[in-house]
Amino acid sequence: MTMAAVLATKAATSAIGGLVRWVKEQLSPEAQAVLDAAIEAPEDEARVGELGRELERAEQADPEFGRELRERYDRANVEIHADGGSVVNQISGNVSGKVVQARDIQGNISF
Repeated sequence: MTMAAVLATKAATSAIGGLVRWVKEQLSPEAQAVLDAAIEAPEDEARVGELGRELERAEQADPEFGRELRERYDRANVEIHADGGSVVNQISGNVSGKVVQARDIQGNISF
C-alpha cells in the first residue's frame, strides 16, 4: 500500500491522524484539498493517486519534507502495528542471503 493510500485510508487512527495533520500543515491549500478528497473517498484510486502525485511534488520541491515525511510515516506505521499486537519486519538496502520474517516461532528453522 502506498503512503498516499495509507494516509487516505487510515486517517482516523491516532498515529496516522497526527501524521495527516503534520502533512496538511506542510502542503499548499490546493494540495490540502487533494488530501481531504482522498481521505473522504479512500477507495477512489484517482483521488489517492492524485494525493501521491502531490506528495511527490512536495518532496521534489523540498527534499527535507520528503525525508521527514518518510521518517514520521515509518514511526506512525510501527505504532499502528505495535498497538495491534502484530510484528513489523522491515528489510531495506542491499540485502542478500536468506531472511526469515516471523512472529512466535516454535521449533527450529533451517534453510
